[in-house]
Amino acid sequence: MKGYVPSVARIWVIAAVVIAGVLAVAFVSRHMIVSNTAEAFNRQQLFLVRESARGIENCIQGIETSLHTAADTYALYPDQKTLTPFLLRQPQLMQALFLASDDGSIIHMYPPQFSASFERAELQKCLIRATSGKQQVFISDFIAGASNKADRSFIMGVPVRDKRQWMCCLVNFSALKDEFIYPIKSGKTGYAWMIDRQGVLLAHPNTSMEGRKVGDVLKQLWPEYSTFNLETLIDKEMTNGGEGKGEYTGWHIGEKALTKKLIAYAPIKFSGLFWSIGVSAPYSEAMAPLMESITGPLVFICGFLAVLLLGAFFLSAQEKRKRTAAQEIAWSHEVIDVITDGISIIDRDYRVLMVNKAISQWHNKPMGLFRGKPCYEVFQQQSSLCQGCPAHEAFETGRPVFRDRVSTTLGGKKFYFHLTAFPLKDEDGRTMRVVEYVKDVTGEMALRSELLQHERKSMIVKMSAQVAHEIRNPLGSLTLNIDLLDDAISGYQGPDAVEAKELIVTIKNEIESLHKVLREYLECTRFPTIQPAKHDVNIVIEDLFTFLEEELRRCKILFKTTFEYNLPAASLDKDHIHRAFLNLVRNAIEAMPAGGTIEVTTRLNLPWIEVAFADSGSGMPTDQLERIFTPFYTTKSGGTGLGLSITQHIIAEHKGEIVCESAPGQGARFTMRLPVWQDGTDEFMAETVL
Repeated sequence: MKGYVPSVARIWVIAAVVIAGVLAVAFVSRHMIVSNTAEAFNRQQLFLVRESARGIENCIQGIETSLHTAADTYALYPDQKTLTPFLLRQPQLMQALFLASDDGSIIHMYPPQFSASFERAELQKCLIRATSGKQQVFISDFIAGASNKADRSFIMGVPVRDKRQWMCCLVNFSALKDEFIYPIKSGKTGYAWMIDRQGVLLAHPNTSMEGRKVGDVLKQLWPEYSTFNLETLIDKEMTNGGEGKGEYTGWHIGEKALTKKLIAYAPIKFSGLFWSIGVSAPYSEAMAPLMESITGPLVFICGFLAVLLLGAFFLSAQEKRKRTAAQEIAWSHEVIDVITDGISIIDRDYRVLMVNKAISQWHNKPMGLFRGKPCYEVFQQQSSLCQGCPAHEAFETGRPVFRDRVSTTLGGKKFYFHLTAFPLKDEDGRTMRVVEYVKDVTGEMALRSELLQHERKSMIVKMSAQVAHEIRNPLGSLTLNIDLLDDAISGYQGPDAVEAKELIVTIKNEIESLHKVLREYLECTRFPTIQPAKHDVNIVIEDLFTFLEEELRRCKILFKTTFEYNLPAASLDKDHIHRAFLNLVRNAIEAMPAGGTIEVTTRLNLPWIEVAFADSGSGMPTDQLERIFTPFYTTKSGGTGLGLSITQHIIAEHKGEIVCESAPGQGARFTMRLPVWQDGTDEFMAETVL
């Protein structure tokens, strides 16, 4: 017995130590997993609320853009009918468009039958404030006329150029809520809500709460509301423009008792507008997968086998919890991959940790090829950090950074993006990662550029007609009288006569220069309409440089050709395409005053024949490169700025494309795509292959 008791005690001591150790490890592990699960769930909520906030900001910014475009269009064509397409773009959001004067009186309302639900004094107050502050856009308070503040609309307005008038629209706030707030779901029953700077609920699933302060609602529901931390979070964070996540105890739909909840919130800021969106869900829903793995109190059996079985049970339970957490992370990746905009994560060494499928498809590369490589190398094909890098700024400042019109070349075509860099911070507030959110706006910019080109062409026609009327006849009369004067003094001799003749020659040269400018302007009133026929592009280019041979030799310019022979015939108008090519060569000659090289390359890229003109001139910076096809834009002294605009029009009439690549000190390269001739038809190929 003396030898037996200590052995049993030793077994129980060992068992107790093992059980205590296992329980301690299990308790710590459970606490960490619960904390990580709540953090991951809240990050998902923060992502949802950020997207909703950015969506509302982008929506309001889109309304502003539409108003600016409507104002510019109305300034050019002051007809009420010009407002129709702008209202139809966002019929749910834009209830009405109207033109207002500085004193608040409405000049035009569209649709005409729309009955304004606001007082002139309200509008006048906004316009006076906007005019005195020289604002480019104003947003009013919620206008009167609704049962409570949350249901009311508000007015946005922008100034009409060169007029003391404002282009305004009535924005349907309910449509904003229906599109960006109410559809948000977090977990099974989580929902989104919105407050303004004063803490008044603007949107809530329980619409009876809308239009009231959150604190007043809490006081009515629970007199002991002072124990809650929601009101503190709203007063210190949300109403001050804060973004973040946390926990609180409060009301939840379908629950009669107080509920512990997870919350994430983000601000909406735009031109004086200040709202905050919150997304909250019960803590129990976030913990449900984890709680399912804990079935009740564990019963420990004495003995070595029981300890081993218990350890195995805990190991299996822990593995189940890990799988649950991994599944939630995998779901997060799946959500990111189905987003059509690009998302990537960059570390502090500017190496790519992750990209979603959208970026992989844009670059036509597997996602695995991006991981571990410098972002500037795989995204911009550069050897060092990009100038003005948004990720660098986000790492330095710890704040989100936005860049618009970020450009890159993919598959031989230039794309434009809006890029936002969001910092990811550790618990000490240090930015450890940056998420880059990329939105493709190439189509939007192309549409905007096309609209601008149409407006400018219309302006050219009007201006050229006026020039013809005001200048052409007097200039012709002046030419005739100078010729008569030349004939009159041709018989005189002496120094005075010689000087007079020299002056007449100078006047004739200047008049001829005016005639040249006048002809170029008049050509713009009748942009060429082509008559396509079957032609060999290589022969057209050879004829062009035969015509320019003497001029190129005099300017010390070497001409090179790299032709792809056996090219199929192109469908083109020889005279007009000759004019387009000549404009490009003239520009190249002017870019190389000390001489240089012009190289022309042709190749087949079905359904196109590609023709490239490259020179060794000084090149162009990006800001000039984006405007070279704009009418009247020129960097040359005495230039009209119409040559490249006419060239672009000629190529477009051929159903083709023209693009320019250039950089300072690297010359310029113009690439044109012309359609291949189709036997048996005079029509061009409609399909475009990039």
